[in-house]
Amino acid sequence: MPPSPADEHVFSISDTTATPLSPIDLASLHFLERQHLQEWVLQQPEIIGTTVLIVTFEFDRWSVANGVAPRDRLDVLGLGDDGRLVVAELKRGVVPDTVELQAIKYAAMASRFDEEQLAQLHMEFLNRDATGDARVTIDEAAEKIGLHVPTGLVADDLINPRIVILAEGFSSTVTSSVVWLNEQGVDIDLKQYRAYETATGERILTVSQYYPVAEVAAFEVSPRLRRDRSQSQEKLPEVPWSEEDFTLLLSLSFPVPHAVMDLCAVEPGTWIGSSEVYEAAGVDQRGGMGRLAGFGYSVRTRFSRANAPWTAEWAKGGIQQAYYAVDAETAERWLTVRAAGQTGGSSSNQSVSS
Repeated sequence: MPPSPADEHVFSISDTTATPLSPIDLASLHFLERQHLQEWVLQQPEIIGTTVLIVTFEFDRWSVANGVAPRDRLDVLGLGDDGRLVVAELKRGVVPDTVELQAIKYAAMASRFDEEQLAQLHMEFLNRDATGDARVTIDEAAEKIGLHVPTGLVADDLINPRIVILAEGFSSTVTSSVVWLNEQGVDIDLKQYRAYETATGERILTVSQYYPVAEVAAFEVSPRLRRDRSQSQEKLPEVPWSEEDFTLLLSLSFPVPHAVMDLCAVEPGTWIGSSEVYEAAGVDQRGGMGRLAGFGYSVRTRFSRANAPWTAEWAKGGIQQAYYAVDAETAERWLTVRAAGQTGGSSSNQSVSS
């Protein structure tokens, strides 16, 4: 069963003294759901998931073919690095008994988002407080999404969002419904936050996984199986790229990934911007993004792993674009294969094909 609030013990420590703290509800501290709890999630997405990128929040621009569009407001829409949407419902205090139905409704509507719509929404989110050069274009927002999901967005994953309900407490009615829904294949996580205040007035927020708990998940193999899900949702391992892998990569028509490796291998550990990569590969930004997305699909299907041969981060060099780097060992393997004259030329003399 999920842990009770009494299972969590928080202490304020000073030298050899540990002082227990008692939980305080957010209302008594005058914290609000939208102005405070929601903003904490937007600033620290790991509250709802360790690998979540915020796409948008308070989305209510739904459309229907017939009739009046619903006015429902989705609290937070995120994207996991596995390519699945994350629909987060936030509640101050204990959740109402129908919260899981509300979250399922939002997940059903969010499952219709496509890549272009997600890029548009993410651009609006990134630009909400940005000015001047800090503002991003829709292509730059799409590039950032692509950076977050290195194996590319897949329709079968987008139509199956993961639900996260964040609250101070959950009734037995909600937990029993969520357990049953998970057993039927609906992916819902319950996360519990607790607020504390120290003797000096410092406020502390803790967030813990309420359901499913690790002890239960460890036994969910057999005979208690969930319904089969798409194979695309299976967690792929992260595997170091070998010379054999690079030999195969060079034999494939991937001019943009080849350009990434060529440029990064010259200076291991140095961040190379995507604009420089696209120029070396002879493609524009949108064409480069498309080819990287295609490579991401091949990483998952042909190379059977979750990781590209490089490390990627957003705006690492100070400009709103993707940046790539490889370590010295990876660079040496790539250059060894290049020098051996394996199939496939450099990105500068290959024909640019999809």
